[in-house]
Amino acid sequence: MSHSKNLWVIRPEPNFINRLGDFLTSGMVAIGWPDVGNLGGGLNREELADRLTKTYEHYLSDRKSDLAVAAGVLDRFVNQIHEGDIILVPDNDDVYLAKVRGPYEYHSELSDNTADGGYPHWHRVEYLNDAEPICKIKDLPLGVRRSIDCRLTVFSIHSAAQAMWDFLQQNNHVRTPDNHKSLSV
Repeated sequence: MSHSKNLWVIRPEPNFINRLGDFLTSGMVAIGWPDVGNLGGGLNREELADRLTKTYEHYLSDRKSDLAVAAGVLDRFVNQIHEGDIILVPDNDDVYLAKVRGPYEYHSELSDNTADGGYPHWHRVEYLNDAEPICKIKDLPLGVRRSIDCRLTVFSIHSAAQAMWDFLQQNNHVRTPDNHKSLSV
């Protein structure tokens, strides 16, 4: 099944620790929720919510809205992001751009809640623009900037995708490793 390129935002702070350096050097994006284990194998949103409830019962038992948000984040990351999709990674005032290069991966060696772990859920990506920021957040089109204000860890900005594609085409400073030309979207 082929998927058109979707536009996502993934924050580089799994388990509340900024991992942008790890994202860039490892060619990946990742999220936390380390104690839920491997989420591969086609778990749907309800099954993800069940796993969260069992694993984080002390935290989520009285917070139905938090459970729904967390299950949505996991579902988007595990089931809805596909190879070829485009990821914006905002970090402070900068925005990095990546293209998804692989399916969901689980890295058990990063599942511990230590300073070196806590982000076992990955997608391999190729960072564009030589892994340098594509621009400052303030320079993005208004609809994209407003979307990035959302505080979720993983979310789509499909409604602002056309404005982002137009911005990328108009700003030829975005280079890909393959051709060092502007990104073709």
